[in-house]
Amino acid sequence: MKNLTYRINFLVAILVTVSLVFACGKLKDLAKEETKKEETKKEETKKEDTKRTETKSEDNSDRSEGKAKLYFCEQYKNGQEIGVSKRFTPGWLTVMVDTRPAGTTLGVGKVELRLTKIKDASGNSISEKIIKTIPFDVQADWDYTYFTDKSNLKFSSPGTYRVTCQRKDGTPIVSGEVEIVSD
Repeated sequence: MKNLTYRINFLVAILVTVSLVFACGKLKDLAKEETKKEETKKEETKKEDTKRTETKSEDNSDRSEGKAKLYFCEQYKNGQEIGVSKRFTPGWLTVMVDTRPAGTTLGVGKVELRLTKIKDASGNSISEKIIKTIPFDVQADWDYTYFTDKSNLKFSSPGTYRVTCQRKDGTPIVSGEVEIVSD
């Protein structure tokens, strides 16, 4: 009887092992399919971007229709943008990025926000000065997100700032300007 129990246990162990090997092989196949889908999607996005570049009009008006946007608000809470504006008093801000109007996504898993000062408190243009570059992890397929970092996204002195959401290699995705005015 003991010998029969050992044989049954041995057969069950073999079945479990075969099942695990089969399942792992299936997971690898699924991962390969997912990678192929992502590569195809990237190629389609590149083709769409090329088409958009080729058909871009010469109109340089400040319409946000069809363009990705980077803008600012006091905070993003419960799915709501609170206090959207182009002018703020000194303090920390939330940076909003919306690529939906352009029909694109961020396209990368890591981005940086580069803060530069472009005008002084009087509104006079100055030599663009990089204040800081802040890294963030994102999802490549995001087309709308916000960035909050109470220590690094703080604008402490009056002036006009440009914030650029860029890839780690420095390629810009979208940028926007904000004016900080005295209290």
